[in-house]
Amino acid sequence: MSAKLERGQDSGRYYLVLGAIFLALLGVLGGASRADELQQFLVRMAAIAVIAGALWPLNGSAFRVTPAPAIFIGFVYLVLALQLIPLPPSLWGRMPAHDLYVSVAQQTGAIAWRPWTISPDLTLNSMAALLPATAIGIVALTLDFHGRVIFARVVIAIACASALLGLVQFAAGGTSLHLFRTTSDDSAVGVFANRNHEAVLMACGLPIVSSLASIRSHQQGWSIRHLALAIFAILLMAMALAATGSRMGLFLGAVGSVAAALIYSMTARPTPRTERNIRRLWGAGAVVAVAAVPMVSLMVIRSGAIGRLMSDPIDPTRTAALGPMLQAARAFMPFGAGFGTFDPVYRRFEPDALLSTIYLNQAHNEPAQLAIEGGVPALALLLVFLGWWLRSAARAFRSNQSAARRALGMAMVATTLILMLSSLVDYPLRTPLLSGLFAIACVELVRSNQRINARHSS
Repeated sequence: MSAKLERGQDSGRYYLVLGAIFLALLGVLGGASRADELQQFLVRMAAIAVIAGALWPLNGSAFRVTPAPAIFIGFVYLVLALQLIPLPPSLWGRMPAHDLYVSVAQQTGAIAWRPWTISPDLTLNSMAALLPATAIGIVALTLDFHGRVIFARVVIAIACASALLGLVQFAAGGTSLHLFRTTSDDSAVGVFANRNHEAVLMACGLPIVSSLASIRSHQQGWSIRHLALAIFAILLMAMALAATGSRMGLFLGAVGSVAAALIYSMTARPTPRTERNIRRLWGAGAVVAVAAVPMVSLMVIRSGAIGRLMSDPIDPTRTAALGPMLQAARAFMPFGAGFGTFDPVYRRFEPDALLSTIYLNQAHNEPAQLAIEGGVPALALLLVFLGWWLRSAARAFRSNQSAARRALGMAMVATTLILMLSSLVDYPLRTPLLSGLFAIACVELVRSNQRINARHSS
């Protein structure tokens, strides 16, 4: 019996180390969404290695306990795979909105069997883009509660490192110390290519830090030092978020701050011996926070977020683009144009009045982009996911959970909410790091809402 337990513990450590190393790699290389960045190739190759390393010794017990995630992600891959199956010209040519491409094929003498998608290479790239989130999700699914808490700590370590890098970038200006070729100039992007994605990570970090402080309050090793570190991390991320200059980031930061306060107030349990010191520390933290307000305000003003928020609270270009996007979605219904094809498809429907020196590489609205690229199947999967998320979010607050599990579950509800809200005006889930964070958060919601056997219990 003891030998069996020891093997199980060794297996748990193996998955934990494997996942933590890959998560750290995502923190260094996973901040871009463009397929032509060299880091994308490295991250995807590493993801394949992690999936192989996780599945090869896996006995399948985690998936038998909760098969729903594997089934859902299987359907996602299936939809993409179906788009790559070659179809005869007579069938492919009759698909909605394919008449233009049939005409081009006829004029160039290129009539042949073709896949459902109008651009197979872009759809293959979209399938490859799922690999990092799949890899970290598989590993997270095998971990017990202690392992998932360590994952959350690694996420905060990455967020703090990104915050520090972002503040240095903010001070240096230009593209100094930026990690990617195509990036937001004169902005604090941290480990990302896009300042909005840096702001999203900072906003997600706030409730996660609060949950870790609450979890620590239920453990014997809890101390004032840990709460002080939590307050420092929150202030650091708040300053970095202000430095990004992201208008949406300011709103998401407010959501994250409210969630952080609610999580700690509802789940923390300080020991009687330290309650007096905690009150003193919170008082000192409040003083530091008040003192930091002028600095944070200066960063917000200097970053230009307030100016853009006052002059253009909603980006007029993205608002005007919604009409052509809906036209494209209707044209390709019910099958969609193919995942990854938004850029060439949108150019077909973009009116002359919207032509400029910039272009929309993504729709900056995930539901609209899913409708264009995936049609009815993609929207059906989205509705299934949203139904599951609403149910899981409600269960994360249930009273029969331990306070520690409830704290982490609530933090991951806030994390997924922030990422989904951001996806209405941006594309954070198309970066490996943030898609990996979303996978970790979803796994926590799955694991916190099930009865787990002794082998995988929290």
